[in-house]
Amino acid sequence: MRRRTMAGGLLVVLVALAARHAGAGEAAKEAPKDAPKEAPKPTTHTVKPELFKVEAQLKGVFETPHVAEVVFRPEAWAELTVLEAAAPGTPVKKGDVILSLDPQKIDEAIKDAEAALAQMDPALKVALEELAAAEKTLAMDLAAAERAKQYADEDLQRYTETDRPMAVKQAHVAVQNATNYLEYETEELRQLEKMYKADDLTEETEEIILKRQRDTVERAKFALELAKQKSDQTLRIELPRQDIATKESATRQAVGLVKAKVAIPASLTKKRLDVEKGKTDQAKAAERLAKMKKDREAMVVKAPCDGVVYMGGCVRGAWPRLGQTLERGAQLKPHDVVMSVVVAKDLFVRAAVPEEQLERVAPGGEAEVVPVGFPSTKLAASLDSLSPVPVTPGNFEAKFRVTVPPGAPPLVPGMNANVKLTSYEKRDALAVPVAALATEGEATFVWVQKAEGGSEKRAVTVGRRSDGKAEITKGLSAGDVVLLERPEK
Repeated sequence: MRRRTMAGGLLVVLVALAARHAGAGEAAKEAPKDAPKEAPKPTTHTVKPELFKVEAQLKGVFETPHVAEVVFRPEAWAELTVLEAAAPGTPVKKGDVILSLDPQKIDEAIKDAEAALAQMDPALKVALEELAAAEKTLAMDLAAAERAKQYADEDLQRYTETDRPMAVKQAHVAVQNATNYLEYETEELRQLEKMYKADDLTEETEEIILKRQRDTVERAKFALELAKQKSDQTLRIELPRQDIATKESATRQAVGLVKAKVAIPASLTKKRLDVEKGKTDQAKAAERLAKMKKDREAMVVKAPCDGVVYMGGCVRGAWPRLGQTLERGAQLKPHDVVMSVVVAKDLFVRAAVPEEQLERVAPGGEAEVVPVGFPSTKLAASLDSLSPVPVTPGNFEAKFRVTVPPGAPPLVPGMNANVKLTSYEKRDALAVPVAALATEGEATFVWVQKAEGGSEKRAVTVGRRSDGKAEITKGLSAGDVVLLERPEK
């Protein structure tokens, strides 16, 4: 019985503890209901004179107009190899060597060009002499061609009218003469033989005389045969060939004359052109040599002024090659800005103006420039110019004249800056939150709270807007209370 009583008491305690724990949990759940609520947003605005500004916050970079760019603009030599170069940030004096290029190959090219130019001079002199001779002999050469044709025509005429008929006649006469001679000798032999039969001459003498005559007859026969062969050769071979040769000679001389009348002046013209080309080539070679020598001199670059070496060139205030170096053996591109000598004076700030801030920027506006590297330094500045068109998508460009007082931190081109431009300022302006404005067509109005309760709709004239507020130039007075939300009907 005692154990049951103890057990029952323990159960009562546990139940009580559980109930207390549950109550604490419920209390914890209900605690947020008693927490402080956020303050309600104001629904009205009391109009009072206040300072009203239109400001633009811009990002910019320091720049200077005193930048001497090192640009190789070779006229004849494009192989540019770095030998030595000043490191970026190096202070230099005017006349200091800041860049040297390897001259080995251009020196060899200059020697070759000098040798080639030297060879052109005697060749041109020979061409000039040949031209002078051709000009002197032009008339004689044409006259010689005319004479050659004339002689050929005369030879053809003489051959046709005299030489050929005579050759034919001579061939016939030669045969006739040989025939007659044979007949004469044959008749004499016959008479001798007849005579020796009747006289008392010794047989030996008779035989000698007869033998000689018989030999003469045989020679006459051979002479006749030879005359006939020669006549046949003359009439059938030599004369036809001579006909062709004589006519061809006359034709060739006629053609040669036509050709000479064209070729001889053309040859003279060609010689003149060759001389002119020789002169032109010589002039070009001399010009190229001079250009190479000029390029050679430009391979040693000296600082044009006192300043600091920057790599590359400045592009809208930025230095794309900032921090780069020119190592030995590096190849440079012609007409590229290799480096610049910069003088850090007459600094100005070039800033990008986003389109959404464009109406806040007006030439002549006063500005404050704060170098990012020296945030405690504030420099007076004024807007000098604003680009009429975007320089990048969505951005215009502004330039600010900066006044750098003595003792200011060292500022150099390429440093970043924050620019605050105040384009409009009025110390006793009446302004309302933009949320209070409403429009109907072209009219703008607000709801003004009335003293007796309720509100009235009032037309207003709006001036500039800035940072969620709008200046009211007409329609409101100090003390007016405007509603920030349209009143419920």
